[in-house]
Amino acid sequence: MATATKKAEESSAKEEKKGSKKKLILIILLVVLAAGGGGFGALTFLGSSKPHKAAFVPPKVGPIYGFGTITTNLSDGHLIQLGMSLQLGVKDLTTAITPLNKDMTDVVITDLSGWTYAQLLSPIAKLTLKKQLILDLNKIVKVATGKNEITDIYFTSFIMQ
Repeated sequence: MATATKKAEESSAKEEKKGSKKKLILIILLVVLAAGGGGFGALTFLGSSKPHKAAFVPPKVGPIYGFGTITTNLSDGHLIQLGMSLQLGVKDLTTAITPLNKDMTDVVITDLSGWTYAQLLSPIAKLTLKKQLILDLNKIVKVATGKNEITDIYFTSFIMQ
């Protein structure tokens, strides 16, 4: 009987070893799969950013035309001194735009005179003013060049008093 009990204990010990080996193998397998999945996810994430960078095409921009500085009154009697530069399209239209300076200056003064000091304190109002100036100046430029060639405006100074 002692041998039968001894054999039963050995058999039980072997099953425990097999069970613990199975658990260990299962844990290792889960760790490897998790690491592999994380690595795959990281590679997919990193790999997915490359096509976006390759697909990005920077906008074609042309020269910047220094418009100069304009000083005028706002509608509430305050004074504004505005310096700006115009971002042109892909062509150099400096020679075509220079004769239009008087007309463009008139448009800028007219647009500015519709604003108040309090309105222009807001950054959103400055962006709105830029959009308004781009639209109005492009009306003049389109007559001379046939296209809307002003793509952006950069304020080089913006002083209100």
